[in-house]
Formats: sequence, structure tokens, C-alpha cells
Amino acid sequence: MNIAFVINSLNRPAGTERITSLLANELVKIGYNVTIIAIHNSGEPFFKLDNKINVLYLCSKPKTNIYLRFPVNIIKLKHLITKNKINKVIDVCSAMSLMSIPATFFTKVKVITWEHFNANINWNIITSPLARKLASMFSSQIVTLTQTDATIFKNKFKAKNVITIPNPITIESNEKATLQEKVILSIGRFERQKGFDMLIDAWRQCSCKNNNWQLKIVGEGTLEKDIKKQIAEYNLNESVDILPPNSQITEIYKKASIYVMSSRFEGLPLVLIEAMYMGLPIISFDCETGPRDIVENGKTGLLVFKNDTTALSKAIDKLTQNPSLIQEYSANAIIASKKFELKPIVKLWEKILK
Repeated sequence: MNIAFVINSLNRPAGTERITSLLANELVKIGYNVTIIAIHNSGEPFFKLDNKINVLYLCSKPKTNIYLRFPVNIIKLKHLITKNKINKVIDVCSAMSLMSIPATFFTKVKVITWEHFNANINWNIITSPLARKLASMFSSQIVTLTQTDATIFKNKFKAKNVITIPNPITIESNEKATLQEKVILSIGRFERQKGFDMLIDAWRQCSCKNNNWQLKIVGEGTLEKDIKKQIAEYNLNESVDILPPNSQITEIYKKASIYVMSSRFEGLPLVLIEAMYMGLPIISFDCETGPRDIVENGKTGLLVFKNDTTALSKAIDKLTQNPSLIQEYSANAIIASKKFELKPIVKLWEKILK
């Protein structure tokens, strides 16, 4: 069977790109012919892809306006699907359905819409609900990361064929975090969604930074200068480090003792699954979807009311002052992460691809 993933880009060191690359590689291993069609050619894929995977691009320029080229992209996508004899298309996020569904009209090609975001969050006030409604009407299957999002698709967009498949663990390591370093870790893009401005505000309120605890943020993005400016204004340069994305992410997890997430909204955050697999207790805002599907409050970490920076700072101080609690949450996190093991999740994908 010939499968094509349709994705915005492959060059970003983000969770969506990581999980797409992993699933594509796994499908190749079990005999599928896999093509990845990226809208933007923004450089080499950040994550390693199997040599058997065919990578194609709709736009040669990295910053091409997708909406201005909409009709052209649909025609070009249809051509690539036909030329490569694709049987099934997997849209990586519902936004891609705005192109893939029209491109597959009057063909036998099936479209699977793989939603990576909270289905109540709109990246565009017009195109977001339109894409989800179109996907609900014409996709052969909607795949969500959480049960909450599945319910939203069924109730809000009247989707019928909806299944929940969580993100799997994407890393391997025989060694876990030692929990000996006074390091609190956070990973993500410097974009509004990830809420690093709120994390810095919470860190300013933490007393643990006066006891040699360090906050390390790994990422890049459009708001990086703003975050660095905020750190400087709060006189936090000595206790906050910003590091660039690193493909050897397990080494970074190993040198931390706590993972913190300050996102305003999420789908099913891969970083929390990875952090728990590596034995890190979690502290996170309890946004509508994502953290509560992964973290058990008071057992594998602490969930606090969303966007409440004071509550976040108190949770950080609570955990840093209780080494035994860190150890307890760490042990529980490793066990809880097993439900996100790769093989059973790939089996679920095999089932819907048949």
C-alpha cells in the first residue's frame, strides 16, 4: 500500500514533526511504501527519515503564502498523489485537509485526518473550523490524540468515524534521569502557545532559584528575543539558561530533576511523555487537553490551574523542597509512561490503514 503524509514542514524540531517522522519510519519497516509531502521546503528534515521514504514539496520557497497559492497547491498535490499512486493520505493536522480533500475528490484515495491540536483552538478564525468540518464530512477517519478532542469532533463537527490514538514514546534510553542535578527543564518553541512568558513570570516568584536551582529552556522561535528580554528585565540571567534544540534530547533529560510545562493549550504534548519515560516528575498547567491525559496529579506530578503563574511557582517550590517526592513521582512516571509504548500504538495505525 502507498501512503502519503501531508504536513506543513519537516525542518522544525517540534513534536508534530518528530512523531510524523517516527510513524513514517515504522510504517516503512512493516512494508508500507511511504511518501511525505511537505508544503514548505524549509531545509533538511530535522529528524532522521528512512532512506526508503520519498520526500516531496509543494512549494520551493520556504515562506510561500499557503493561502495565496491555494488553488495551485491543490492541483499540484493532486498531481503528486496520482503520480505516486497513493492509496491513502494522512493529513498531519486538520489544516492540511483544506488541500488534500479537494485534491482527492472523484478518486478512490482515502483521507485520514490526524488532528494534533486541541479541537477547540483555532489557528485561524475562518479556516480552522472550516478545515475540521470538511474533514468530518469527507475524511474516511478522524484520528485525535485525546478522548476529549474525539468528543469535540463528534459533538461540534458531527464527525462519525473518530478514533483516539495517543502519541507514542519516541526516544530510547537504558539510563534514566539521575535526579541529582538541581535542574528544572522545559522544551518547546518560543511561540505564544508554549507560554514561556508565564514560565519566566512563575520562575521570578520561585524561592528555589535562591537555593541553586536552575531553569533550562530548550527551544527556538519567533519570541526568543522577547523571552530573553524578559529574563534580563527580571534579573534572572544567572538562574535561567536557554539552549538550542538538540537531537540528542535524552542527554538533556538525564541531567534534569523536574520537567515543567507552561503551555496555554496543547494536543497531547510529546515532551511530557518523553519526560516521564526518562523518569522526570511533571509540573504543568492543566490546560483543556493534553497534560491531564498524561499526568496523574499527585502521583506522577502536579497539575495547577491553567495560566496561574503563582500556582505554578508554588508547585515548583513544593517539589524542589521535597527530594523524596521527586523520587516517588519519578518512579510512578516511568511506570505510567508504559501505556505510550510504540508497538501497540503502531498496531492501532495498522488497523485503520487496512
